[in-house]
Amino acid sequence: MMKKLMTSIESAPTDRTGKKHRGNPDRYFHIMTEGWYVFKSEGVRGPFYDKARATSYLQQHIRETLDQNDPSSTWRL
Repeated sequence: MMKKLMTSIESAPTDRTGKKHRGNPDRYFHIMTEGWYVFKSEGVRGPFYDKARATSYLQQHIRETLDQNDPSSTWRL
């Protein structure tokens, strides 16, 4: 029984880190008559007209953050 439990724990997916976590649907929430919001490490951002715009904002923020952390981003083509 213990071996079976350990096997299921070891094979559990670890999708909660890295790029996959950035697109986590739990990062978005909707408040009726206000709009969509996004959880970020810097705080909550919004409201956005629809979820597609909130998603687009988050993806743009991620791209900008990655560029800022990359010292070669200013001269790379």
